[in-house]
Amino acid sequence: MKRYPTNNPVEEFNRNVTITNLKLNHLEYRNVEGKNLFERVKGYQDLIGQFRKQKIILYERRNMSAPAQECYGMDDYGDIFYGINFASADYLGLCTNEQAKEAAATAAQEYSVNSCGAPLAFGASKYYMQLKEELKDYWNMKEVIIYSAGWLAGYGVVKGLIRPYDFVIMDELCHNCLTEGAHAATKNVFRVTHLSLEAMEKKIAEVRLENPEACILVVTEGLFSMDSDYTDLVALQKITLKYEAFLLIDCAHDFGCMGKTGKGVYEIQGLKDFSNVLLMSGGSKCLSTNVGWVACNSFEVIDYLKFFSSAYMFTNSVNPVQCATALAQLRILNSEVGVRLRTQVLENYHYMKKELNSRNYKILGYPSPILPLLIGDELTCRIVTRLMLDEGIHCNGIEYPIVKMGQARLRVNLQPQHTKDQMDTFIETFDFCFKKATKLTQDSLERYQIYLEQQEQQEQQFKNNQKQVNFNETKMELKKPNL
Repeated sequence: MKRYPTNNPVEEFNRNVTITNLKLNHLEYRNVEGKNLFERVKGYQDLIGQFRKQKIILYERRNMSAPAQECYGMDDYGDIFYGINFASADYLGLCTNEQAKEAAATAAQEYSVNSCGAPLAFGASKYYMQLKEELKDYWNMKEVIIYSAGWLAGYGVVKGLIRPYDFVIMDELCHNCLTEGAHAATKNVFRVTHLSLEAMEKKIAEVRLENPEACILVVTEGLFSMDSDYTDLVALQKITLKYEAFLLIDCAHDFGCMGKTGKGVYEIQGLKDFSNVLLMSGGSKCLSTNVGWVACNSFEVIDYLKFFSSAYMFTNSVNPVQCATALAQLRILNSEVGVRLRTQVLENYHYMKKELNSRNYKILGYPSPILPLLIGDELTCRIVTRLMLDEGIHCNGIEYPIVKMGQARLRVNLQPQHTKDQMDTFIETFDFCFKKATKLTQDSLERYQIYLEQQEQQEQQFKNNQKQVNFNETKMELKKPNL
């Protein structure tokens, strides 16, 4: 198994885990109460503090070089590491693209560095307007509105269009930006079983029957990133038409990297009717920028969002450097190079899945640049992620509440440029770390059980002692002479 150089001390590779609290779910600390805002949050450290001491909370790892296939990084505790990068969501590996770097440098020289103003307050640039035009052409949609981040696009389109008397029906695994936008817009939000067209149609029909004149927005995703799966978009769009509802598709994780020309899952499935469809996406996965956008074939809808979507109106515009970068990357996606990159990343997926399956590991979902590697137990997943980092593999452990309890996993982000040697190193390292982490978890749980038994014995001994003290005091009272 290949080892990468590390600046960590040698003892870091001999990890042990001590459990003093089995409350691994931080949501138990979410709804804290009490009038003292600062004091009531301190109990959370009972959970998180023990894991920080053992360096298995990896919440703020940072890049120390470009996040290419191999890179430097630093963990939350100041330890520098180097190794293969399966953590960064750069699905086509374009972060080091020379054309994009040159475009960014040119834009910086031309516009200098500034945060821009809101688009409605002299904040746009020629690159901003050109990006809108080329996104429209790429997706073959009539209108596009650009937001300053993908999250803002998801939140902004739902909150901007939906009113308190409207209804939102969404897949239960829709992204946080969509659920937050829905709940901010209306109390009439329904989440249905993941990927179930039957459940979706049943709920749409029920809402339409009870509210014949209400607006219904159905929300789903092109590719669900934590499970790497997707619904039948053609069938879903027909269902929405049947009940006079509208469909919003979040294409953040399939845009650019899936489909013959990179338009996403809807292209793979052959969706052609966009008469009641809104598309949204972001540039963080394939355009190397934080830009987000919404596309629609209705000029009136996009123009309405400009005035009634607060996430657009009250946020600074995307600056020229990011817009120029996104333009350069978009042109790559729309070229033969883009076709080759999309083909290669899926070949990498199939190789990794075949090799991991042969070792009896379960891969979730469908082929995409995301390979969800199921682990199950949350603590084991945290330890695996830490051990992998010690061995020079950067990857992301995913657990509740992002996924269901007992469904923790590694979300392995593939790039076309990952070599067979790098993928083989990942597979060997994961196999080694998973077995080691499983044993560490079992050993730590056994020690925790012994600790609980000792605590129970001590408590019982204390109760017995207290009973004896109370008994002796009662005897002394009875012996006292009556005066």
